[in-house]
Amino acid sequence: MTYNKYQEQAKSNHKSAQSSRKTFPDWAVTMCFYTALHWVEYYACLKSVDISVYGGKSPHDCRRLYVRELAKELNSRTLRKAYEELEKESKKSRYLVDLSTDAIVHYKLNNLKVDKAFQNLQIISVLLSS
Repeated sequence: MTYNKYQEQAKSNHKSAQSSRKTFPDWAVTMCFYTALHWVEYYACLKSVDISVYGGKSPHDCRRLYVRELAKELNSRTLRKAYEELEKESKKSRYLVDLSTDAIVHYKLNNLKVDKAFQNLQIISVLLSS
């Protein structure tokens, strides 16, 4: 079953995020996003949905469009919001978007953003892992 690989990767990414939360909070934020990404892939695979048909310019675009549609189907605005916030924060961490310092310093000084990333991940994993 293909969906198992996404579930296992999500669990592995989550452990990695938790273990790096204090020492590398920037990486923890990124790992939260990739954990969420794998929960989305898991759910789509479980439901036999081909995310690539959602017409985005990239796999990330397709996945984002799928999450928007899925949020409507599940009547869960929080799913869409949580995923989009994680993606945005991950881009900030990876590409230093709108940061005046390096990412590790930014997230050590703004630990609430790290906490929010884990909260958003919890929303997504609860909705899509069961």
